[in-house]
Amino acid sequence: MNLRQLTYFEQVAELQSFTRAAGVLHVAQPSLSRQIQLLEHDLGVLLFVRSDKGVKLTEAGVALQERTKSVLQQVRRIRDEVGQQSKTPRGELNIGLPPSLFHLLTVPLVCEYRKRYPDVQLFIAEGVSATMHEAVLTGKLDAAVISDAEPLGMLRSRLLLREQLYLVGPKAAGLAVERPLEVAALARRPLILTRRPNALRLLVEHALAKAGHRIEPVIDTDSTRLLCELVAHALGYSVLPFSAFAEAYRAGRLSVAPMRGLSVTWTQITSNERGVSLAGRKFGDLFTEVANRQLASGEWLCAAVLG
Repeated sequence: MNLRQLTYFEQVAELQSFTRAAGVLHVAQPSLSRQIQLLEHDLGVLLFVRSDKGVKLTEAGVALQERTKSVLQQVRRIRDEVGQQSKTPRGELNIGLPPSLFHLLTVPLVCEYRKRYPDVQLFIAEGVSATMHEAVLTGKLDAAVISDAEPLGMLRSRLLLREQLYLVGPKAAGLAVERPLEVAALARRPLILTRRPNALRLLVEHALAKAGHRIEPVIDTDSTRLLCELVAHALGYSVLPFSAFAEAYRAGRLSVAPMRGLSVTWTQITSNERGVSLAGRKFGDLFTEVANRQLASGEWLCAAVLG
C-alpha cells in the first residue's frame, strides 16, 4: 500500500467510476485498475463492487475511505508546512470564492495568480458562504472568501473587503446611486434573493426584521448571474453588492440605489489546524492587490479594501 494507491482509491470512491477517476487523475484506466487491484491484494479485501453503472464501495471500502481522507490530509499538511520554507509557492491550492465577485475580482485574480505562480495547481470553487465555510472546516477547501456573517471562531480569518449593498431593479425602475434608500423600502417591492442560509439573504432579513418587516421573496436562486438577469427582465428587485451587478449596470440594463446601513464584509478563512500554506498566503495578498487595482481604476464603486 502506498500514497499513489490511496490517492487513486480516493478518486474512484468519490466519483464512483474508474473512467471518470482516470480522467481526473490523468492516468490510463488500465493502470488505475491495476493499482486498485494491487491495493485490494495487499489488504486482502474487496474494496469495490463493479457493475455496468459504475462502482460502489464495499463495507471494507467504506472503512478505508474514512481513514484515507485523514491520511491524505495529513500528507498534504506536511507538504504545505515544509513548502512554507520555500520562497516559491507550489503544490495544490483549493480555494472557494463567492459568485458575486466573479467579474470584478475572481477572473482577473485567477489570471494574475496563474501568471505569477505557475507551479501551483489551482482548484477554484464558487458557492455560498455557508457551503464554503463547511468545506474549509472539513478540509475539502484550503481557504475560502466568505461573508463575516458566518461563525469564524474555529477558523483563522483575514478581513479583505467591505462592500456597500444596493437595491437593484430594472432600468425602468428609475433607481439612482445619488438617492440612497432606507431598509423599509425593500418591504414595498417584490424581491428576488438568494436562499437561506446565504449571507446576503440573512443580512436583508435581519435588517428588515429590525425595521418591523418580514419578506417573502417571489423567487429564490443561489446564482448571482441568474438573479441579475431576472431583475433586468423586470421580475423583481434584489439586494446585492456592486461587484455582483457591475457588468449589467454598465450595460444600462439595471438601475440601483445604495441601501443605508447595509454592507457585506468579505473575509478569507483557513483552518486553525492546517494553517495557511505559502500558496494560500500569496492568494490572499494578491486578492488585496487586485481589489486595490480595480478600485483605483474606478471599476469598483463603494468598496473598501481592509486586508
